[in-house]
Amino acid sequence: MKMRLAVIAFLALALGGLTAQAQEDPMAGMKMGRAASQAASMTDMMGAPGLVPFDIMTGQAGQWMVGYQFMYEEMNGLLEGRDSVSEASVLTQYKTSPTDMTNRMHMVMAMYAPTDKFTLMAMLPYTNMSMGELHRDGTRSTERSEGIGDFEFRCLYSLYAAKDLRHRFLVNLGVAFPTGSINERDAEGMRMEYPMQLGSGTYSILPGVTYLGQALPWGWAVDLSATLPLGRNTIGYRLGNRYQSSATVSREFANGVSLSGGLRGELWDNIHGSDPSLDPTDEPTKDPNAQGGKRLSALLGIAFHPQKGPLKGQHLHLLGEVPVAQSLDGPQLKRSWLIRIGWQLEF
Repeated sequence: MKMRLAVIAFLALALGGLTAQAQEDPMAGMKMGRAASQAASMTDMMGAPGLVPFDIMTGQAGQWMVGYQFMYEEMNGLLEGRDSVSEASVLTQYKTSPTDMTNRMHMVMAMYAPTDKFTLMAMLPYTNMSMGELHRDGTRSTERSEGIGDFEFRCLYSLYAAKDLRHRFLVNLGVAFPTGSINERDAEGMRMEYPMQLGSGTYSILPGVTYLGQALPWGWAVDLSATLPLGRNTIGYRLGNRYQSSATVSREFANGVSLSGGLRGELWDNIHGSDPSLDPTDEPTKDPNAQGGKRLSALLGIAFHPQKGPLKGQHLHLLGEVPVAQSLDGPQLKRSWLIRIGWQLEF
């Protein structure tokens, strides 16, 4: 909770400070005008630096990009639908109740644009998870899993781009490969529950569509995407479909900084099939019918994108997400907050 408040306070102070600077500096308008003009001339196909969301990668023909992203998620408390439930009430139905969970993910990515309209992307995550548990006899334990997740390969195509980039429409299609383990085991050698596994065990189709707009120094974006697993894995289940949408507005400043805010909606289905080694009456995390849900989160971000000097071509992003509303098939752990930190280098 303290970390979440600190992140929100930092981003809010940054926004207030930059806005005050623009208002107090009599040359601010001229500086922003020059910065906007330079950005427009330097980014024919990519848009102004900082106005394109971090996870939407577009490029010019022959351009490469490499990047790294760190994601930290914290979950505390339990929901059944929209209602909070106590661990004690969960233990009247199950032998064990989850109490909290942290998820740390490192993502490496690479992008190449064969043409101005066509971009290829590859991403590989490495995940470290831990989950606390309370047992009916009053004892507590912690489970941990760590390793690579499912590798993703995506293709993005620009269907339409206005000459001034005021409007752009992009489509993307990808495939997730089952490189992440679905056989992670606890200290006693038993296979762990569904949320503690590193991968899906199946191939997945990754369709999406994006709209980008800009009128310097402002930019906006709407993104729709899905993860659609195919078939069932070797254990006998398939993760539920996941759908995600987001809408953001960004503001670029003359000092190589941009701020953004918006909303993200998520919906994910329950698991189809089951792992025969997991007893669904033992813990809700082992129940395939207690894994779905939906969530609406507020987004607040800051990005640094120097246009000259030794750091030119590099981008650093910080994005915080705080749930506004959650409804979970449960009982299920609810998200408290999430933060993403990303770095990109274009060449």
